[in-house]
Amino acid sequence: MSDVAQTAEAPADVLIHVRFNPNAEVFTIDRQPEGVSAKAWFERLYTAASPYYRTLANGRGFFRIPAPVFAGL
Repeated sequence: MSDVAQTAEAPADVLIHVRFNPNAEVFTIDRQPEGVSAKAWFERLYTAASPYYRTLANGRGFFRIPAPVFAGL
């Protein structure tokens, strides 16, 4: 079986990018549910999926959450 076929069959990770203001408040975050503040969404994700969070330079970070874990959120 080729690598492409294996990738297509495996559940994809969900990537959620986060950008912060200089004062550490969440500026933008992907997949933010309607009616949930950016800060509340980040806190929910970080509480439930902190092992999948990576900090980047310049006030950025991202979650790479396995699809089954994200579905449980």
